[in-house]
Amino acid sequence: MCSCIRSVRDDHLIVYYNGKIMTKINDSYNNLKYGKYDGNRIFYKFDDEAMIQETYDDRIFNCTYKGETMQVRKSEKICESILDNSIDNYAVVFKETYYEIHKIELITDLVKRSYGERVQLKNDNTFVIDDRFMVDEHGTAHYGRKGQRNRDDITKDRRWSFLCIVVKGRPRKKSIKTKIGLVELDEKLLEILSKIQFLLYPTMTDGVFTSQLPDWLTKTMTAEREAGV
Repeated sequence: MCSCIRSVRDDHLIVYYNGKIMTKINDSYNNLKYGKYDGNRIFYKFDDEAMIQETYDDRIFNCTYKGETMQVRKSEKICESILDNSIDNYAVVFKETYYEIHKIELITDLVKRSYGERVQLKNDNTFVIDDRFMVDEHGTAHYGRKGQRNRDDITKDRRWSFLCIVVKGRPRKKSIKTKIGLVELDEKLLEILSKIQFLLYPTMTDGVFTSQLPDWLTKTMTAEREAGV
């Protein structure tokens, strides 16, 4: 099949492909596919550990990096890394997708190593701290109270009540060590981890915090603090 880009406009390309004139979006993917690969599937090799092979579906790639292979759908970023011949940019895209796919597994391991049994990651992607506080996947904190628990819908779970906490300062960037190297955590998880840290070691002299808690919980935590627990 013969392919070439006949004209480049701000927002689209005029492409001659397989005997036909077509209009394509002017983006990195189409510039690469029709400008350098004659409309065929894209294949690119940075080195023996980093390779890209487009599947039979447009914009979906089988990507390999440091012994790991997975499908990546971020076609623009993939094609930009090819056009720039930048293995560093390719690694960033690969790690982003790796993190998205293995996020729960990575977080579970991180929580276990960092906090032991004091923090439990539940099936609904909530983090329960000392069985008395909870931070959900949106970064919203809750405190435990007596009531019937709804395991299917956290918004109807009468065991937990909303708790407003604001952790001062911006969370520092953090990475997890994986088989493909260091993978950076996303901002939402950093926020969640900062709130978990606060609830593990709360400041009991913080009136805004303690005023939201039931008396029995405040007294329990104050007693534990005084006893050095």
